[in-house]
Amino acid sequence: MEELQVADKAKPAADEPKAPRQLKGVQRVAMIVVGFFVRMWTRSLRFHFGADVQAFLDKPAEPAIMILWHNRLLLGPELYRRYLPERKIAGLISASSDGAWLTAFFEQLGIKPIRGSRHGRGVQAFRELIKASRAGYDIGITPDGSRGPMYDMKAGAATLALRGGAPILLLSYNYTRACRLKSWDRFYLPLPFSRINVRVDDVGYGKDLANGDAKQAAVILKQRLMAITEDDEYSEL
Repeated sequence: MEELQVADKAKPAADEPKAPRQLKGVQRVAMIVVGFFVRMWTRSLRFHFGADVQAFLDKPAEPAIMILWHNRLLLGPELYRRYLPERKIAGLISASSDGAWLTAFFEQLGIKPIRGSRHGRGVQAFRELIKASRAGYDIGITPDGSRGPMYDMKAGAATLALRGGAPILLLSYNYTRACRLKSWDRFYLPLPFSRINVRVDDVGYGKDLANGDAKQAAVILKQRLMAITEDDEYSEL
C-alpha cells in the first residue's frame, strides 16, 4: 500500500504509464509459496487491543480510508482476516517492478490491488481509488511509501480522504519482539508467536478535517498517527 501524489488536474491522463508490470509464470508460483509461509507466520502472532480498536470493530460497516506507516505494512491484511472478514479492502501499490511482487501477494489475501503512486500512474490510481471506495471497499494507504522518507505524511493521502468523502482511520501495529530491516523505513519483522499491540484513531470524515486544506490535514494526520505509534529499537537484519 503506497502513498499517492495527486497530479495537477490540468495534466492529461495520457501522459501516465498505461500498464503496471505484473508477475508471470515462475514468479507467480514463487510468490504463492512465499505467501503461504508469510500467512503461517502472521497467524502465529497474538493481537492485543483496547477499547479504541474494539469500538471500530463494533461500528456498522462503512468504507474507510485506512492509513498506516510503510514499516508496519506486513500485518495490514491480518487484522481484516481475523476480525473483519466480511469487509472488502483495496490497497494502493506502486506501479514499479517491486510493486508487482506485492500485488501478487495481496491478491492471494483477497485484497484488491490498485497500482500507482506519486512516481507514476498517479491520476489513474486516484480515480480508481475513489471508484473502489464508492463501491464499498476500504482503502489502505501508506503515506510515506514507497520511497520515504520514513514517517513523512505526504499530502496525497489527505487529498484522497478530503475528496473521497470516506471516514479516516489511522492504524498502528506496535511490536513487543521484532527485527528491523536496513531499509529506508527500517521495516519491522515481528518474531513468530510474539504479541502485537494494535492502536487506532478514528479521525472521522475527511471533509471535516482542516477545512479542506490537504497540506494542513497532512500535518494533523501525521501528529495523530505518531501519537499511536511506538517506535522502539530492535536488532537489524
